[in-house]
Amino acid sequence: MADTHVLEPSQAEDEFALEQRLYEESLRTLDEGQVLTGLIVAKTNDELLVDIGGKSEGIVTSRELSPGMSVADLKVGDTLEVLVHRIDGDGDGTLYLSEKRARALKTWTKVLEAHEQNEVVTATVTQVVKGGVLVDLGMRGFVPASQIRRHPVGNLDELVGKQLRLKVIDLDHKRKRVVLSQRVVLEEELNQKKQELLATLQAGQIREGTIVRLADFGAFVDLGGIDGLIHNSELSWSRIKHPSEVVNIGDKVQVEVMKFDPEAKKVSLSLKHSLEDPWKNVPDQLVEGTVVPATLIKVTQNYLLVEILPGVTGMVPKSEFDGRTPPATGETVQVRLLSINVPSRRITASVTKASSNEGGNPEVAEFLASQEAQESSIGDSLEAKSAEPSDATGAPEPPDASTSDS
Repeated sequence: MADTHVLEPSQAEDEFALEQRLYEESLRTLDEGQVLTGLIVAKTNDELLVDIGGKSEGIVTSRELSPGMSVADLKVGDTLEVLVHRIDGDGDGTLYLSEKRARALKTWTKVLEAHEQNEVVTATVTQVVKGGVLVDLGMRGFVPASQIRRHPVGNLDELVGKQLRLKVIDLDHKRKRVVLSQRVVLEEELNQKKQELLATLQAGQIREGTIVRLADFGAFVDLGGIDGLIHNSELSWSRIKHPSEVVNIGDKVQVEVMKFDPEAKKVSLSLKHSLEDPWKNVPDQLVEGTVVPATLIKVTQNYLLVEILPGVTGMVPKSEFDGRTPPATGETVQVRLLSINVPSRRITASVTKASSNEGGNPEVAEFLASQEAQESSIGDSLEAKSAEPSDATGAPEPPDASTSDS
């Protein structure tokens, strides 16, 4: 039979003291504020028992879980990252752990790194507060209303539940508070697009843009970082009084780059390129010397400007209209086309000659003259016939007998 080793009372006390000392030393290696990964070994309705190192188990109450987490959702065997929140040194050495504090501390470290490296972080808007919104980074962050977008935000409540791309703009290390901005991110992206656009923009290019603003003299188009101007004269072939006659804010348009000043970052654009040039139809529809209706669009002492076809204008010189009683703007007048120069897009017309063929096309004049001559010849013939004597039947009388005898 094997010998059984029996401890003396004093020896047993020494081993118990050693175990007690080793246990206390294991507790002392855990510092408040330390973050560890533990294993859930037991749970109640509102507490978790978490093993964080074999000999050490701590308690996580429901209040120390992050928003959205609950004791009921966790099960025995799950791992949990916790922070040693408090060690009860006056009692039995109970460890009080916190999952939400561990998450906040870890997040704070990430926030510091993102700030140092100027990185973008993503966070969800959780609440609207005075002056801005709160976001969930793993810890709470504040975004001022002026830092949400490049332009003022109307209803902040619409942002709740949405994600923002943010950069840290201010930190309070003592209180671990962070202020963030999405506007900084948007402006940096816009500047990058602007630089890329400046490097590739050239006159003659066709670009897609968005109408962002209307003025009396034209429409402004966002080309993707740079705004260009479409002057009223380049919005339509026809004369317009206001750009709203052609486009509206928010419209997507295909525009042609007319001029580009990279130093001043000014871009002149045209929308007319996408419309059919009305001058292509002029040779088929207008003939010199003819009289056509036209709409008076401008009156000066020296000339009248008339629209003969949509987008096709002509000039009536001072000598070709009565300056004492000129027609009113918008009035329809008859004009004779004196000259048509398609390559230079110039038409000269006359109001005074509209009722005659003076100054008209020679071929037209020759045709009208021949028509008048023919009408005159027919009229003379009819008069001659009507002057001849006739009997009651209308037949001409026979010649006199005495005349025929001689």
